[in-house]
Amino acid sequence: MFRRNLILFFTAALLPFIGFSQKADEDTEIDTKTLSYGLTTNNYTSLLGGVILRNSFPVSKRKSKPVNRYISIEAINLKNPREESILSAYGSKFVYGKTNYFFSIRPQYGREYYFFQKGDENSVGFSIIVAGGPSIGLSKPYYIKYTNQKGDSPQTVAYNPDIHTNTSYIIGAGSIFQSMFNGLKFNPGLHAKVATNIDISTFNNNVTGVELGTLFEVFAKEPEILAPKFSHNPQTFATLYLTLYFGNKKLVKNKKNGGKGTE
Repeated sequence: MFRRNLILFFTAALLPFIGFSQKADEDTEIDTKTLSYGLTTNNYTSLLGGVILRNSFPVSKRKSKPVNRYISIEAINLKNPREESILSAYGSKFVYGKTNYFFSIRPQYGREYYFFQKGDENSVGFSIIVAGGPSIGLSKPYYIKYTNQKGDSPQTVAYNPDIHTNTSYIIGAGSIFQSMFNGLKFNPGLHAKVATNIDISTFNNNVTGVELGTLFEVFAKEPEILAPKFSHNPQTFATLYLTLYFGNKKLVKNKKNGGKGTE
């Protein structure tokens, strides 16, 4: 709920500034190609849900506005909405019933359609992004630090709720990087997204922006994130997301109506 409210807050806060960007379109149009990186969150992740690398390059015009080729790749740690962190008797946290992390790597290809272009430091750019592609789902065992009634030194083991039934012996969660490539399982899928992109850069050679959108993703089979006896795990993910990104851009100024033809 907090992440959803945060996304809605950013949407409401940025919309009033879009009108200022219209001034930049009076005499010139500015095509931009960008390379940026950022952080993203959605309603199926923690506050810091993943990372993204994105590129946008002008390829044509539509109603005298630039149309850019949009290419990006995201890496996201998806969670079951019913995950709940428990404080162990030793003061550390772990997720009760969690058997696997589930990562989604998303190569994306699509188009970015500009409505208003950022022409100076006092304007704001606004565009719509439509993109999609394959999803590379990867399940990785969730590790815990576990002791026993004999008081032996704790061991880091893959959490199995059918074996590690006494939570008083669980000291806490292991590192997400523990045995990074052991036990990985591949789960292919597909995804598509529609987003609004707002360029709020201060300097013309830099890019700082916010991408707000919705993404639908489906996998070939249901990933096990929580043990089945604790919760059903979603096979499809319909998300509302927010991405904050930074990077560099190159500006290409053209006379109005003198650029490329419509797409």
